[in-house]
Amino acid sequence: MLNPVRRYLLLVVIALTFMMVGTAWADTLKLVTSPSSQGANDSLNWSQQGADGKVLAASFSGKTALGSTVTVGLAGANSVISVVCAASPCSWTGTGFTTGHSLLWTSDAVNGGTGPVTLTFAKGVTGLGAFIQADLPGPFTAKIQVFNGATSLGFFTLASSTGTATYIGVLDQTGPNITSAVVSLTTCATTCTDFAIDTVAVNAAVGGPKVQLSSTSLTFATQLLHTTSAAQTVTLTNTGTTTLSITSIAASGDFKETNTCGSTVLAGAKCTISVTFTPTVVGTRSGKVTITDNAGGSPQTISLTGVGTQVKLSAASVAFPVTKVGVTSAAKTVTLTNVGTAALSITGVTLGGTNPGDFSQSTNCGSSVGAAKSCAITLKFKPKAIGSRSATVSIADNGGGSPQTIHLTGTGN
Repeated sequence: MLNPVRRYLLLVVIALTFMMVGTAWADTLKLVTSPSSQGANDSLNWSQQGADGKVLAASFSGKTALGSTVTVGLAGANSVISVVCAASPCSWTGTGFTTGHSLLWTSDAVNGGTGPVTLTFAKGVTGLGAFIQADLPGPFTAKIQVFNGATSLGFFTLASSTGTATYIGVLDQTGPNITSAVVSLTTCATTCTDFAIDTVAVNAAVGGPKVQLSSTSLTFATQLLHTTSAAQTVTLTNTGTTTLSITSIAASGDFKETNTCGSTVLAGAKCTISVTFTPTVVGTRSGKVTITDNAGGSPQTISLTGVGTQVKLSAASVAFPVTKVGVTSAAKTVTLTNVGTAALSITGVTLGGTNPGDFSQSTNCGSSVGAAKSCAITLKFKPKAIGSRSATVSIADNGGGSPQTIHLTGTGN
């Protein structure tokens, strides 16, 4: 048979197990049952509303210790400020509150007293909590529900089996998303008449560093094996209110980075991260830049992609001189070199684009070009009409970045 203490603990565990299923976003909201677990950095003290016995309106506002405005809504007028005895004067004699604290007593003189008490924050907070106690002796269940605008983020209920003041709070583990909270009683030993709520502990969103990147991804053009691309740049801005401390900035894969950030970036300041691509193998290559710092969301990342190719062309474009209509120009040659260590398979060399019939191509590349070997693509221009003419040579292969292209232009007269 369980002794009274063990039985009480078991009842509390069972109560918590059943009450916690009410939360809507269990993956982001956390039930808090003690001030130490709340870890608050701000508070709303009821003493600012007046002395013991001060009668309150149905709605009023207050300031937190850090100066944020909180609007308090009640079910009706005639709630009061109540000081915990044994201070003098005092009007609340329940157990569990700290002597001398000022409470918000949801009086039942007019409005029934069971709440709800609605707290609306001028700035979003990450959490809040307070000690709560029913006026009438005996067990009671407290409820806290939080919102972002009109959207409910979820709720928790917590039972006090002895009737003593009980701490109930909530933390949003994803950030300062809570814009309002509703505190109430759901069940009591007999009738829920009125209750008191102690100083509200608040987890305020505090200033700090914040990282903003001009881009979170970079895509590089097809790059010849073992050669380095032109740099692409991302700007990092500290949009926060305090200095950003950077532990490291590092690139992975076939990418390298340099930066002007150093170990700190002042609030409002900027620095640049320059990235280059040097492919080591054929095909699509990926990596990322990882920025480790003291800002929220660390580490920040920039995703990187590029394509490595073993196909080197001596020219990416060929311009022919002005040529009479129907007359064939002198030939021009583009050399294709396989810079890889394996044979290059070629499946086709074709003409396309706007005026493919005005150009011709021939090649000695065949279907395969050995490692470190070259072949030639011979090009000619025979305009069919007066004016600017253009076409594209496409080379289909397995060398990465296929098809490679050569842009052709000429003018007929």
